[in-house]
Amino acid sequence: MASSRSRGALTASMAGPKAKDDPVRQQLIQALFADSSSSTAETMMTYVKIYEEEKAGKDMKVLAGKKGSTERTKMLSKPRYLCLTVKSNGKVRLHKVKKTSATSYHIGRTWHLDEIKSIENVDARRWTVVINRPYAWVTDAPELKSDFMMMLLKVLRSNLKRLPTLINIDEPALATQFNVAREAAAGTSNRSQRAAPIPGGIANSTGSFVQDFENRLSIQTERMKRSAAPSSSSLNSGITPGGANSPRSDQSGARMIEEQEPLDEIALLNLEELLYDMDLASSEDGVALETRLMNELSALEMTNVYSIIESDERIKDVMSELDKGIEELDDMDSWLSLYRQELDSMGDDIRQIESQNRGLQVQTSNQASLLRELENLLLSITIPDSVLETLKKESLERDSSIRRLEEASAEIQDVLLTKFDEDVAGMSAVHNRMEHYSFHCDNFAGRLFEFLRTKIQNQADHYLNDKQRSLSKGYLVMFGYQVVERYFIAYRGLILWLREMDSRRFTDLQMQYVNNMNRLYRKEIKEFFNILSTHHVAKLEKPDDSEFVFGSSYHGGGIIARGGTAIRESLSSPSDLTGRIPWRKRSTREIQDPNVNPSTRSHTGDLGESSRKIEVGQEEKLSIDEAFAQALTIMTALASREQNYMSDLFTLTKMMSMRMFLDDPQLNGNGSTAKYAQLDLETQRKPTLDLKSSKRLAQLMGILFDGLSVELNNFAEMGVKNESIQCVGMLISVERAQKEIVDSDQGFLITMLAQLHTKLVGMFEKYVEEQLKFIEEARSKTKRKGVLPFMRIFPRFAQRMEALLEGNESTEARQLISAAYDKLVRVMFESTEALAKETVDFDDKEQGSHVVNIENMHHFYSEMRLRKVKVTKLESYMKYAKTSYESHLETYVRGVVRRSLSKLLDFFDGVEGLVKTKTSASEDVGFHLTYNKAALKKVVALYPPSVVRKDLLHLYRKVEKHFASSDEEQEGLLQVAWRGIQEEFIRQHERFSRLIRECYPAEANVQMEFSVQELLGFFSEIAKSHQYS
Repeated sequence: MASSRSRGALTASMAGPKAKDDPVRQQLIQALFADSSSSTAETMMTYVKIYEEEKAGKDMKVLAGKKGSTERTKMLSKPRYLCLTVKSNGKVRLHKVKKTSATSYHIGRTWHLDEIKSIENVDARRWTVVINRPYAWVTDAPELKSDFMMMLLKVLRSNLKRLPTLINIDEPALATQFNVAREAAAGTSNRSQRAAPIPGGIANSTGSFVQDFENRLSIQTERMKRSAAPSSSSLNSGITPGGANSPRSDQSGARMIEEQEPLDEIALLNLEELLYDMDLASSEDGVALETRLMNELSALEMTNVYSIIESDERIKDVMSELDKGIEELDDMDSWLSLYRQELDSMGDDIRQIESQNRGLQVQTSNQASLLRELENLLLSITIPDSVLETLKKESLERDSSIRRLEEASAEIQDVLLTKFDEDVAGMSAVHNRMEHYSFHCDNFAGRLFEFLRTKIQNQADHYLNDKQRSLSKGYLVMFGYQVVERYFIAYRGLILWLREMDSRRFTDLQMQYVNNMNRLYRKEIKEFFNILSTHHVAKLEKPDDSEFVFGSSYHGGGIIARGGTAIRESLSSPSDLTGRIPWRKRSTREIQDPNVNPSTRSHTGDLGESSRKIEVGQEEKLSIDEAFAQALTIMTALASREQNYMSDLFTLTKMMSMRMFLDDPQLNGNGSTAKYAQLDLETQRKPTLDLKSSKRLAQLMGILFDGLSVELNNFAEMGVKNESIQCVGMLISVERAQKEIVDSDQGFLITMLAQLHTKLVGMFEKYVEEQLKFIEEARSKTKRKGVLPFMRIFPRFAQRMEALLEGNESTEARQLISAAYDKLVRVMFESTEALAKETVDFDDKEQGSHVVNIENMHHFYSEMRLRKVKVTKLESYMKYAKTSYESHLETYVRGVVRRSLSKLLDFFDGVEGLVKTKTSASEDVGFHLTYNKAALKKVVALYPPSVVRKDLLHLYRKVEKHFASSDEEQEGLLQVAWRGIQEEFIRQHERFSRLIRECYPAEANVQMEFSVQELLGFFSEIAKSHQYS
């Protein structure tokens, strides 16, 4: 009940003194909050009229700052109304209302109190509230803003536990303003009550809380007085007429103070009870209570003031007179505004006249300046008639005429390439003159193009029909074109001018030159390779019939044929490679300049310094790789020179203008053609940064030398088809040529050589795969005795490869060949070991396996050392071959010795076994049943000297049979094996003698039937007898 009464009083106080007389308030209530029957009914507490600050618009009013203030003008929207309402459940909300017609309103936005984030006081009329976004509001008067803001703060304090952020708000000052207004209203209300009765509804609605509090306070005070104080008569009797200064009076006052002390305590208790009854003690402190009471008192005073003013009739008269005075002032303001507008209009006219006057003066000056500029412009783009006449009629044949044409063409180019503004270019005088000069420029470009096209075609036809430039057997020359170069380079400047002035004709001229020169180069390159491959390249009788190919038919004859009647060709020495086939030795000849010794020529062709010739006799043959290397050197030099010349002729790789050309004395002037002839066209040039020009130059070279790549590929295929191993030599030549041009601008050659390199690498890899296949097939086709075919071929193959790679260690060919070594040797060793295990050509299969390994591993190791093939990749395989050879030889020797001395070996192996196992002492072995003294004498007696000599003779024949198929004269395997057998016999004899001494000491007369000296004699006798047989 207390809270509802408090909310009712607060609502009444917020309504203001003119609640009933305010038409806007009544309209708002009637339009929006009149329905009180529903559960959602709302009661409007207060309202205020506002304007929102926004960007400027046509429907907005201007709110200026205070007079003398520097604050800029604000743009305001149409008016709105902020209404503070409370629902029946006590919830307070804030509405923004829009007026839609004279008496109708519409709620635009609604916010709850807890949605308010902050409130900022901007100035007397402006304030900002942040809800979901900042809202800047302006009221018509400062008092309206202060009243509404104070009411809003009171409601926030009453309904929220935590207030929003308050910025630049002085609550005491705001409360003071609010209280002053309320006190004025309350004073008026009191005077009205004394002068005339206040309407009951107003008094009850504005001061109910304060009156209730005062009534309760007076009632409680009276109760305290009646219950605690003595009667008034007794109190009055204590006061003497003497006044307060008499002793009696002092005593009475002291007694009264003593009596009042318990009375004050009672009053405080009663006051607390009163506050508790009014629901104030538990929720508000003293300051809040004071503020609340003061607010109620102010509201009551405002009501009283308002009532007094309303009750005085003179106020109406004063207000009427004030309204009349305001109307008069408005009329005066209107007349002043009209006068000001007239003055502004007159000032605008005066300023316009002055501006026009200044404009006429500027226009006159500009026209004079424009006339001078036009005269200078026409003078600057004027070309003398003599220049035009030169372009039209001057000869193109003489050097002096060419110089004059270059100057004239540069002059007309300077004019035609002059940049004008759009307005200047559109002038008829300029336009007509530029068209006239363009006509002369186009005519000269056409004359120049036709002249050069005709000359290029005539030169090409002349050289095509020149019989002195034909080639023949023993005469391999690629002719140069110095005459053509020196002739056309004189037109370099005019061609540069054509590039800048007529790009279409310039491109056509390039194609004319390239296509006509292509006819010459295609014919001569094809003829060169035809003569070279037909008459000067050594070829095998049968393709791939060489000693370097693992699958060659060359090895089906005497080299690897086995048997007693085999023809043994001696190819173990490295000198056989060049002795039997002398042309296989790589030539050291260089490409000679044909002009060094003209007397040796049988032809009278034009051999300039750019011509290249292979010095070869009419019947002389070159190896395929050497012929390819010399041909490739000639062709790359020819193409490189031609690209350098074409780059200079068409100025493709230099950023140069016609004027720059004329200003350069090295390129223009007297003797420029002779100066150009001194330039080194053979030197490789650095790449240009202009990628477009480089690409264009590569395209032109591709057209010019379209037959070169075809001929080189055909020659490479012919060489590989005849002898596959030649692809390695050609590959090295290509890599050498690539190295020479790697950092140059020869894009065409770099691309062509890269493609040729890829092709040759593929050929070599295919060759290696075929050799691996041949080695695999040898398992089933080759006899399993002696040195296998691929073991004979590989040392020669490696020697040939290393001869080709001499001086080319850091090339890709070295990596390819090293990888091929690894593949081939691994498969060879695997195949050798597999064939050794499968051999059936020996009485003892195990011995046959050792013989195959001994022969092949010995041959591989000795041949590689003999031919001095030193390759890091092969060192590990050579070590393996040596180890394998020694291991198999040792095993073989022990095996054949055991066959001859089997019983002795078995007996003494048993004796040695007893001693090693320590089952008995050495002296006790003679008492063993199996190895007693009788058994010793018996086994020793089985091998008298005659028997041993006979066994050795039989053993020699067997060993000779094992190694008879090998070339023992060169390899000495039979002697090596026989020496090993001799050493094994002696070692075993010494072992037997040592065991007899150690294990049979009592039998001093028992010893081996044959001595070491006799063994040595037997071995020497057998060796000599077979040596001279």
